[in-house]
Amino acid sequence: MSGTAFEAAAVVVAAGRGIRIGGDVPKQYRRVGGQAVLTRTLAALAAHDGIVTIQPVIAPDAEAFYHECVADLPAAAREKLRAPVPGGATRQLSVRAGLEALEDAAPDLVLVHDAARPHVDTALIDRALAAGRDYGAAVPGIAVTDTVKRVEAVAAGIGRVVETPDRADLRAVQTPQAFVFRRLLDAHRAAGAEGLDGFTDDGALAEWAGLPVVVFDGDPRNRKITQPSDLIDADRDFSGAVPT
Repeated sequence: MSGTAFEAAAVVVAAGRGIRIGGDVPKQYRRVGGQAVLTRTLAALAAHDGIVTIQPVIAPDAEAFYHECVADLPAAAREKLRAPVPGGATRQLSVRAGLEALEDAAPDLVLVHDAARPHVDTALIDRALAAGRDYGAAVPGIAVTDTVKRVEAVAAGIGRVVETPDRADLRAVQTPQAFVFRRLLDAHRAAGAEGLDGFTDDGALAEWAGLPVVVFDGDPRNRKITQPSDLIDADRDFSGAVPT
């Protein structure tokens, strides 16, 4: 695909409940540096010239939260947003809902991004678009610095070591993940036809469907907010506070 012109869309997966983070407000709607996490994520994607349209996927009962987020966006960013669609019971089903909603737009390329990764920046989006264009299926990854063990359970809280993979061959995968739109939609439909709905990563689903997937350089700053401490760190980042 190298050298060809293409249009890119983004699916932003924001349908999760974020229960691990505590509180009554899902993590994507919590404020960091004065704005909701989702507002910052949408703004970063919308600011990129290579993304022509954005399809948000939200929980069916989160429309009020969502519209508050959108109200904080610049007008130019709001113009790129399509009407949100309701997500499913799993991340995979939510991504498919977003892809199906984009079918009428028929973009050449689609980025799938977690709403809870507000640190995504222009350089990372550039790399995602380039890798998706050149290889058809590409995910960002960062080198694993800790030694990793593969274990099998032997008792509650105890696992027997089965293997110690060479960490030089391992990557911790992030989003945005980039795919040829039609190939990813077809892969999702094929998985659905097989009764599979538990893929937590579109790269893994693409692998299952037989698509060659490459890993490009991710960004250590592109952290996913999952714990209360992540919210504190993100608030500090976006507030411009200097750690003591």
